[in-house]
Amino acid sequence: MENKLEYSNSMHSKAPIRSADTAVVRAITHEDELRHARNHSANAKRPAVKTASKARSKTKAEAAPKVKEKSRVLPLTFLLFLSVIILALYGAIKVYDRETNKINRKIIVEVGSPVYEELFFNDTLSFPEYEECNLDFSGVKIDIPQTIHFTITYFWTDMECELDIADTTPPTGIGIPQQMFSVDKLPEASECVKDVKDRTDVTVKWGKIPDISAGGEFKAEALLTDACGNTASVMVPLSVTRDKTPPVIEGTKDIKAFIEVTKEGVTDSKGIVYRDGVTVTDDYDENPKLSIDTSQVNLNKPGKYKVTYIATDFSGNKSTAEITVELVEKPKSYIDDETVHKAARKVLNKIIKDGMTQKEKALQIVWWCRYNIGYVSKADSSSRNRAAYDAITKKRATCYGFACAVREMLNLCDIENMFIKRYPFRWSVHYWNYINIDGQWYHCDSTPRKGYKSYFFMYTTKELQSFYHNGWNGYNFKVDQYPASATKSVQKTIDYGNHKVKK
Repeated sequence: MENKLEYSNSMHSKAPIRSADTAVVRAITHEDELRHARNHSANAKRPAVKTASKARSKTKAEAAPKVKEKSRVLPLTFLLFLSVIILALYGAIKVYDRETNKINRKIIVEVGSPVYEELFFNDTLSFPEYEECNLDFSGVKIDIPQTIHFTITYFWTDMECELDIADTTPPTGIGIPQQMFSVDKLPEASECVKDVKDRTDVTVKWGKIPDISAGGEFKAEALLTDACGNTASVMVPLSVTRDKTPPVIEGTKDIKAFIEVTKEGVTDSKGIVYRDGVTVTDDYDENPKLSIDTSQVNLNKPGKYKVTYIATDFSGNKSTAEITVELVEKPKSYIDDETVHKAARKVLNKIIKDGMTQKEKALQIVWWCRYNIGYVSKADSSSRNRAAYDAITKKRATCYGFACAVREMLNLCDIENMFIKRYPFRWSVHYWNYINIDGQWYHCDSTPRKGYKSYFFMYTTKELQSFYHNGWNGYNFKVDQYPASATKSVQKTIDYGNHKVKK
């Protein structure tokens, strides 16, 4: 923005303008008049002479060539007079030029710098009494870029002057180092420069931006421009990482699901959860994307189908994993999750009390199954849900049913657990539960033994494998395929008779 202030010369409008030439001519004329007056006075004082002498003198004078003498004197006097005038005029002009050249007609100052009248003087004025200015410098706003026109009068001459208050200093700032990936977009330039300083508003935009796709150390140019157009370049350090590692997919497993066959034909399968237990991690991306391609799965036809998991990080790196989905005709004995959950909750509402620890809850569950379910050698073991439901509702089960019933109730109480299967076995397979209490793994077996009235709760592996009944153990399993068990026994804290944890 440029403000222009115009000042009038009204303060000199009534005074006559006199030049230096006129003053010199008048001085010379006055001195000539004084010289003539002195000559006239001298002639008047001379003594009188005799008439004869005058006559003689007159006769001689008339005889002499007087006309020629006067003709010589007058031109010489005129030339002398003219020379004096010329010299005086020349001197006056030299003085005038010297003094007026001391006045600067245009001054440029930086915004915020003080301004005063003497800035316009190259040298001290010899005749300051003849100088006047129509601008009040104390009222000038020095923080605003502007142009001011005003008048300095010196030797009765008006000189138009100009004061330019200009912003010629570019802004300053400091680049903020940026940590980023090669696929990232640069932040706004204004977010990458700090401590921006200037007297006016400053805009910050990117100038030259390097190619960061290969990763490495770079510098990007940020341009700082103020309201007056002054521009400064600030370099912003860029530390760029190129991500080459794809995400890792874990927890995928083959899925077996049922499809229903009715009189109308095959209907869609229900309950397939492809993401259950599947995790995706990446070394840089905290939230890599996971997509699942199920396009090959025909939910209306039994068979085996391929499902592909695709994980992508923000750098575009991809990884894949495949599973097999097997669709089979749903058996007539099929029990859905909610049905078995409902049966298990009914039991838990009777045996679990508020304030119980996980250890106390687990003891009540194992105890209930041991003394409320009867052992049978044959039962429907087509699915875990079927086995658990029959054990809880019909009160009869094989060892598999006992383990499934305990598992269902432990899950509803958020107690981590898994099955353990006897291996190797001599006559038949056997199942029991492995539970995690307070970060330690223990064995639990609610299946009753013939001739043995108690049950196993929170046994260490060493204790379990040291148990012998009727001359044999029967608790063989692949130890290295399961989490290591606790090593310290807790059996002294278990009151099996009252199914309570000792305080």
